[in-house]
Amino acid sequence: MQWNGILRRIQQRLYVEQDFFRPYEILLALSGLHLDGSRNKSWVRVLFMVSRTVLLLQYALWADRFYLGLIDAPQHSGKALHYGNTFGVLTMMLVRMLVVRWYLPNVEQLMRYLREQRRHRKLRSSTFRVSYRKIANIAVTFQLIGLADRVVFCFSRTYREELYEMPSNLVELGWPMVVALHVLSFDFASRWAAAYNVSLTGMNSIMMGLYDELVDIADDYSRMFEGAGTDGEFWTGVERHIAQTVKRHEAFISQLNQLKPFLHITFLVMLYSAALFLAIGMFMITANGTTMYDVILSGFLFALLLECYWCCRLVDRLNDMNTKIGDHLYSLAWPTELQYTGTNASRYRQVRSSLLIMMSMTQKTLGISCGGMFEMSSEAFASLVKMTYTVLMFLRDTQNLS
Repeated sequence: MQWNGILRRIQQRLYVEQDFFRPYEILLALSGLHLDGSRNKSWVRVLFMVSRTVLLLQYALWADRFYLGLIDAPQHSGKALHYGNTFGVLTMMLVRMLVVRWYLPNVEQLMRYLREQRRHRKLRSSTFRVSYRKIANIAVTFQLIGLADRVVFCFSRTYREELYEMPSNLVELGWPMVVALHVLSFDFASRWAAAYNVSLTGMNSIMMGLYDELVDIADDYSRMFEGAGTDGEFWTGVERHIAQTVKRHEAFISQLNQLKPFLHITFLVMLYSAALFLAIGMFMITANGTTMYDVILSGFLFALLLECYWCCRLVDRLNDMNTKIGDHLYSLAWPTELQYTGTNASRYRQVRSSLLIMMSMTQKTLGISCGGMFEMSSEAFASLVKMTYTVLMFLRDTQNLS
């Protein structure tokens, strides 16, 4: 009963908070990337610095393993390939974390904007709740995967020997170093799961937050002529509604534009690193047979592929909703509601001009691209699959030639 109560309180805290960026902020602290400045408790800062130090030491440990693997490559080519692939994956995660850290001021600006909108406007609770649950579930799932890896680590000697062999040059330093290496290795998966989760959960929070805000803007446009009264009150009400909605729409576009450099770089690193590691990973699995490491690697490759597909779908949903705003405007009862008379001629032209301008803005996509080279979409995911296949065939051809 006590455990059930604890789990119930955790679930309530997790799902009731309904702040899109709260899971993201927690993961930023867990990974040692960024600590909220409002948290001034000394023990929190100490834990944060320890977490960051451990993460960097784990990366240095794998760099050493990779170095030793290169030295022993002629005798143990499979081990060198495993260590090289793992070190490459960690480097990819570290690069993505650095991109997050570099553009964190832009992300924090978006966070403040979306929280402000949430605070002052009553968004549809059902839509918001569904999006929040998706963000929380994905964040928790990846952390549980890291814990599951620790269970395998504890009960599988083969797994420890395949992936966590102690570097010989460090073991020579004595038993204190061996103990430290075991401690660092045990904590490896959960910390780097949090590091990978930072980018994934952050992207989910950003894209779903933008989507829900755009849904609410579209709803404002669809209710443009509601509450019409007498002629004078009608025009005053429409002008006020248009001014508020257009201002909100322009603020949304401005926030998206200041965030685009972060999105472009993140998607660039995500897609091209995924293509590379998917190709190398499948090459390793098909060339060397199935080992415990290959089983773990298969799960990671599936996560990479799923992440790329999900992000492409999020951008598609955002562009579709942007197009739907134009559909809402086009479907308004313009002929019956906007009556032209000599007394309201200027107001009539002003309202039509404002609505036509917003309609024209929705005729093109929001311009979210992969490094400025091509727009993110389902077609981009198809290109990723083709790119992966091309790299895989190149590696297999190279193996056959050798």
